[in-house]
Amino acid sequence: MKRKLPFLLEKIWLLVAIFSIVFAIVRTYNIGFKENIMLYVIAMLSCLMYGSRRYLRKTRESVNQDKH
Repeated sequence: MKRKLPFLLEKIWLLVAIFSIVFAIVRTYNIGFKENIMLYVIAMLSCLMYGSRRYLRKTRESVNQDKH
């Protein structure tokens, strides 16, 4: 379970990023950009969280492989 949790959290951030980007684009098309700036901020932050989680997971996996 300890090894699956970082991978699961990484995928959750990826899903949040995808859904927020799609939702922001749809709302921008229907309403306009000015009212939906916060949705793009959420999408950008979730993309950054996904990238940082992935980087940390890959780094820890390589460190663990070097120890064995």
